[in-house]
Amino acid sequence: MKTNIIGIDVSQNTIDCCLLIQNEPYYHQYKNNPDGFFELLALYNNFKVSHIGFEATGNYHKKLEKYLYDNGVSPYILDPLKVFNYAKSLNIYGKTDKTDSYAISMFIQKNDLKDYLTYPLRDFFKPILTSITQLDKQIRQSKNLIHSIDLYPETSDLLTDVRDVSKYLTITKDRLEKNAIKLLYSKCPEAKKIKNEISGVGDKLMLYLVPYIYDNFDKFTLKQINAFFGLNPIDYQSGTSVHKKSKISKRGEPHIKKLLYMSAVSAVRNNEILKEKYTRLKDSGKPSKVALVSVMSHILRAIIIKLSIETKRGLKNAK
Repeated sequence: MKTNIIGIDVSQNTIDCCLLIQNEPYYHQYKNNPDGFFELLALYNNFKVSHIGFEATGNYHKKLEKYLYDNGVSPYILDPLKVFNYAKSLNIYGKTDKTDSYAISMFIQKNDLKDYLTYPLRDFFKPILTSITQLDKQIRQSKNLIHSIDLYPETSDLLTDVRDVSKYLTITKDRLEKNAIKLLYSKCPEAKKIKNEISGVGDKLMLYLVPYIYDNFDKFTLKQINAFFGLNPIDYQSGTSVHKKSKISKRGEPHIKKLLYMSAVSAVRNNEILKEKYTRLKDSGKPSKVALVSVMSHILRAIIIKLSIETKRGLKNAK
């Protein structure tokens, strides 16, 4: 199946485009500003382009990336060194903006692009979630300090100060978390609907999980997403004689795995379907942790499937 592709070389003032139609290049140049972005988007829509991408160029490509994403287009952000080496392998020489855009379009056509997907929602929430995580760590450290210095009577003044610090850190963290959840639901209304529909799923899980999967969940299988979050069993085998018990993968974001675990614990108490699944696995001889991991995986898949349904419904209503 032939697809139309746009490769873009981004510079400070211009964006040079190579529109690849059945391997034939057609070149266009636009200004690196909102007017140029508008013309590029028109080109993208008029020729029903399936893939569009450009190299990571520091600040130069950021506005273009945001403009495309805000208009429903997910570009690929490519590694300049890999594109350069690929161009050399094709004997594309004469380093100009035009040849660079052609090399980028060919790279997009010939390569597996999953490593180059963009994650605007994740990138937007990453500093917020990092701040919440750091505040949580500081709160734990201050509580540990309180337990340590509480052993000595002469540290009573210091104890008051540390308790005040812990109190204000907790207030700040809770406020930031509350506002972040509100922001998530404003950017992704589907997330709130999913949270209300799946018993055991809470705001915190959605806050940490959705930004990781929202941008490109439709480009991966459920099995791949399961593995990405570290919920796939790992078998250890050496030769034909050494076989160890399967264990859960250590990959995946630890905080998300922790929240999925807590959701699973809540679900087996309040969600009849997952309670029945957990009981059935236990009755068949599975250990409690294995049964809970299976419930965690079930919750993750349910969120992905419902997110897909709600997203398609939203696109249909928008039309």
